[in-house]
Amino acid sequence: MGNTLKRICYVTLAGIFIMGMLCIPTVYARSDGAPLNCLGAGVDKINVLYTAPSGYTCGILGCHYQYPINSGKGKFMLFVLDKCVPGEIVDILVSFKQTDTEFHGFQITAQDSYYGSRLVGNFINVGDDEDTQVEAGGRFATHTKKGTQQKFWHVKWQAPFSDFFVANPVRFYAMGIEADNDGTPMGDYIYKATRLIVVEPKKAKKGQIQMIKKKE
Repeated sequence: MGNTLKRICYVTLAGIFIMGMLCIPTVYARSDGAPLNCLGAGVDKINVLYTAPSGYTCGILGCHYQYPINSGKGKFMLFVLDKCVPGEIVDILVSFKQTDTEFHGFQITAQDSYYGSRLVGNFINVGDDEDTQVEAGGRFATHTKKGTQQKFWHVKWQAPFSDFFVANPVRFYAMGIEADNDGTPMGDYIYKATRLIVVEPKKAKKGQIQMIKKKE
């Protein structure tokens, strides 16, 4: 029993150390897109995929640690429909408001409540859009280097198809950064935002009785 507890402690500490090493020196230098672990991701024991949020975000691991999350004057928001059908491609607007800094970034994912949290659906590239990009095979979307010079981004997410069980509602979870671009983790504000969407087939409408007039 004692050896088992020791192994659990070692694995936990190793995970925290690795996540910290991945995030601490790189995020403020990664203007080309946010690392996956800095969204607050852990590991999904069911699918061995990154999930979010966990207890470790870019505002806690040391990437941008000066201010508490959502403590800045800006507003970080997600705009998306409340419902969609299986397989539908959904437009999402990720936006900053009331901010006067020149550099911004974001990362977003989607998950349902199956076994606590499970990444669902896929983010897809928006044609020739040079401001956003997808990560981990479409499980995440984030900014590009060019995209850091704006305050809003459009991303597209494709809902799971009808043969995939979705534990509704699906939650979009995003974090945004308001950066001063000085090459350090200081002076940057971190925000988070969530929105819910229900993925379900359209209900069949009751058939209307039509009167057919016989031709004479």
